[in-house]
Amino acid sequence: MAKIRTHCGSKRLRIVSQPQTLSPSIFQHLPFEIVEEILSFLPIKEAKQLCILSSKFRSPTHISRKFLFGRDLTKRCSREFIVELVDHLFVTHRGRCIDSFQIYINPVGVENFLHKWLEICREKRIQELELVFYEPGYTLTADFLSQLYKLSSLKLVHCKLELPLNLLSMANLRILILRFVPLTDEGIHALISNCRQLETVDLLYCTGLLCVEIYAREHRFFKKLRVAGCKNLEVFVVDSPIIECVHYCGHVPTRIRFIQATQLNEVYLNFMPAGSRGYLQASVLEKLVSDIPNVKILSASALVPEALTAKFRRGVFGEACYSFLNLMELHLIMEGGLFCNPYDILSFMKHCPLVEKLFIDIDDYTFDCGPYWELHQKSKMENFDLYFVRLNFIKLRGFKFIAAELQLVKILLQKATHLDALVLVSQKNCLANIWTPYGRRYDKLLNSWKASPEAKIVTFEHLDDRTRPSASRSREALLSMD
Repeated sequence: MAKIRTHCGSKRLRIVSQPQTLSPSIFQHLPFEIVEEILSFLPIKEAKQLCILSSKFRSPTHISRKFLFGRDLTKRCSREFIVELVDHLFVTHRGRCIDSFQIYINPVGVENFLHKWLEICREKRIQELELVFYEPGYTLTADFLSQLYKLSSLKLVHCKLELPLNLLSMANLRILILRFVPLTDEGIHALISNCRQLETVDLLYCTGLLCVEIYAREHRFFKKLRVAGCKNLEVFVVDSPIIECVHYCGHVPTRIRFIQATQLNEVYLNFMPAGSRGYLQASVLEKLVSDIPNVKILSASALVPEALTAKFRRGVFGEACYSFLNLMELHLIMEGGLFCNPYDILSFMKHCPLVEKLFIDIDDYTFDCGPYWELHQKSKMENFDLYFVRLNFIKLRGFKFIAAELQLVKILLQKATHLDALVLVSQKNCLANIWTPYGRRYDKLLNSWKASPEAKIVTFEHLDDRTRPSASRSREALLSMD
């Protein structure tokens, strides 16, 4: 490590470290025990690859701390081979610790092996446990969980969970990810209340949950919460002053609130209609948006601008009172929309004066431009007087070049005075034909609308789209395990 002496503002000398490349030969002089300890932290596959040329380390699996048997192994090998391999590695392991155990497998018929492996993990103070089962059939017992004093990460798929009466053993838990895990309201409340070190909680397709109330004012590290696919959920309340990211995907709960969420930066609200709950009550959403005025990134389904559109409120016709003064990125998902039209979107954007990036997933949705639109909203849209001075990037996916979509694009181009780029992505299984003579007419029309001379207008076929929004806001990422 080289050291450089430099002068700071107070004329005192200070030492700044400069990284220096280490020669591989340095490891030749390390004692055998130290090298073995270093190798023990590598996953088994990587340790094998590194040690294959060394006669001293032909069996790094005997000391490995990371037993990771993921999805790739399941695709390449039969279940019988995987069980035999994993069992051999556990039985021959002579290290003092196993930090991580990950396995993707069908548990039916191999429950005894799983029980044996988990007992070894318990004895060797497991810290990270990930059980991804392709079918239900295995249960983590309360007795087993009550002895995992080092556990910091727990990820379960299709696995029943019996919670111990005393959850002190899980006091160090930082990551909790449960997918297709039967849970009760009391169970999740007990986990949140007792696991004060939690940073991330995922509840995906957890049946049995009716009321998820996250009271985490005493938590110092709680940053991210994802709830999706819990079809029976009626109440969703988050009370945490430090939470930064909340993702919700599912039908509209009867009650949804974020209490004192002053540091909430990213919110994903993909509301999907469910029977009689297809319409989102304006009063429910007006309370919700008042809870998240500081959000910087917002992803929302079309039900949100629908519920907040101008209507009669307490006998007076007008718009809802809310504002997103810090919002920089807006992502609207039109799937599931009932009557949302371009004016509803622009009205919503009026409350986001500093928005810089706009993504709209139109896909198969067709904007509702019926009699009310023709009589009232069309003229208001044509006389829209607000400019989006910070908006520099717009992307519309599933663009079909129909009249309502073009009207929306026209206003956006006219009002975005500092726009850098407009990206239009054609609908799935549909050619945009932008380079045909017919398409070039649209190209000229779009360029005639833009208020920013430097703005580039680009059109992609759906399969050629390489400018998707970040994965953190995609529905697929929300519902995935990884």
